[in-house]
Amino acid sequence: MVRFRHIPPTQFLKGFEAAARLESFSRAAEEVGLTQSAISHQMRLLEGLIGQPLFLRIGREVRLTDAGRDYHRTVRRCLDLLEEGYRRLEPYRKPGSVVIYAPRDFTRRWLLPRLPALKAAAPACEPWLDTSGLPVDFETMEVDIAVIHAAEPPVGCESLLIARDRLSPVADPAGARALRQPADLLAASLIHEEGPVGWAEWFAQADVDAGMIWKGTNYSDGDIALAAAELGQGIALASLFLAGAALAAGTLVQPFTTTVASGLGWYALSNTDRLSDTDTQETWRWLEQMQEKE
Repeated sequence: MVRFRHIPPTQFLKGFEAAARLESFSRAAEEVGLTQSAISHQMRLLEGLIGQPLFLRIGREVRLTDAGRDYHRTVRRCLDLLEEGYRRLEPYRKPGSVVIYAPRDFTRRWLLPRLPALKAAAPACEPWLDTSGLPVDFETMEVDIAVIHAAEPPVGCESLLIARDRLSPVADPAGARALRQPADLLAASLIHEEGPVGWAEWFAQADVDAGMIWKGTNYSDGDIALAAAELGQGIALASLFLAGAALAAGTLVQPFTTTVASGLGWYALSNTDRLSDTDTQETWRWLEQMQEKE
């Protein structure tokens, strides 16, 4: 079955909408840039396609029939929707756009506080931040630079190690004051985050016999885990890389210097095609300057 077989050519619909609104073929012709005879001919063809008259022709004037008024409402809505769709494409056309695809916690905790620095280093760059969380595929996705949290970067693309992850307890200032030694954490409310390394590994690194460490709230999002710690809802074993801005601002405190490696790193990915763009190059160079600085 052929779909949309009852939809006339768009130029007919534009002419019909103008003629119906203005109640004049001549004024409609001026608006759409055609001659009056061309508009009149289009309306005859349109009425033939529709199978019924849409206009009453009274001398030089035209009036909509009942069917014409009904059809005009539909056509106006459809043309408005098409126009809105075109306007929605405007951000895709803006010059300097660099699509940066990254996990939400990285974007919220590391990239967002540094956007002014990125803009200063690459003034023409207009970042487009995508945190939708789909697997990265440069062949099928409109992405210029992707950031992943992985043990190593995938083969077949350009990669840049931004930082390796080290984990350490972090707490709000009030919660940190109650912690004198690592063993004090055994009586605290612990925040757990999904990952290959957790509290058991950190307690072993700190020489604390912790037994079974499983009580507390679990989070799959590092940003939410850090937010819970900032609200005083527990002690998070956090990526110091992601917690850096909060630690610098004093909303979080690192009570102990002991850290444990997660075995993961934050990698920027791109390919030669994307890096041929000047704005993408400048963004990539900025990321190179930010390597392992925090």
